[in-house]
Amino acid sequence: MRLKKQLELIDPRVWRDKNIKFETKLIYKILCAEQSQRCEFTSISIGRVQKKLSITNVGFKKNLKILEDNKYIRFNEYDRGLYTYEIC
Repeated sequence: MRLKKQLELIDPRVWRDKNIKFETKLIYKILCAEQSQRCEFTSISIGRVQKKLSITNVGFKKNLKILEDNKYIRFNEYDRGLYTYEIC
């Protein structure tokens, strides 16, 4: 039941969006899973993402920018490798 609830939180438009590469979709999935356990605005560090996906901070930030440009999230880097975000 919990897995089904987490999958429902992921916007299906993201999976069908041809402008977004697969790596970006995986990051979106990670962000949704992190936010489902917290409040509206969520903090995440690149270290936590790197436990699940091999990526640099620069690559992670580029993927966040792609998601923001396509209006799936809003994010802010408040320190190097530390971000707050909100899923739109």
